[in-house]
Amino acid sequence: MVMKMAEQQQMESRSWQETMVRKTNNQEEQFNPDKIRKSIQNAGADQKLADEITQQIQSSTHSGMTTTEIDNKIQETLKQRDMNAYNNWMKWKEQHQ
Repeated sequence: MVMKMAEQQQMESRSWQETMVRKTNNQEEQFNPDKIRKSIQNAGADQKLADEITQQIQSSTHSGMTTTEIDNKIQETLKQRDMNAYNNWMKWKEQHQ
């Protein structure tokens, strides 16, 4: 049972590791859940919420997905779960566009 769970986790991690996302400048880069987690925490969300959102994004990624789609999903969840982090996220976006 433990081995099957480890194998399943390994398969899941392999699939997102092979996923390429399209940035707003149209370049592709490898999907990196650590960047998402760190950005969410930098916005002020606690580690538990950052992990939950990262896991949610990671499980729904697909090749060709855009960073805008990822950003929208993060915004949606932060708005529902942590308004302070959501407001910080939006301020950061505004300053860096």
